[in-house]
Amino acid sequence: MIQIKVNDQAHQFEKAINLEQLVAQLEISSRGIAIAVNATVAKRDHWSETYLQQNDEVLIIKSTQGG
Repeated sequence: MIQIKVNDQAHQFEKAINLEQLVAQLEISSRGIAIAVNATVAKRDHWSETYLQQNDEVLIIKSTQGG
């Protein structure tokens, strides 16, 4: 079991997951979002290769439109 924080909220997972799996499990649309792991932005092309570790801190930022 690993524990990570996503936008300051604790989440537990049975095993290590990558960013792509995290977005799917949290049911977040991947359109218009950026993800940082431990204050380092993860490139979208590397989400499937970026596995989260115990106590990682993930920040998911959603872009907004408006005027």
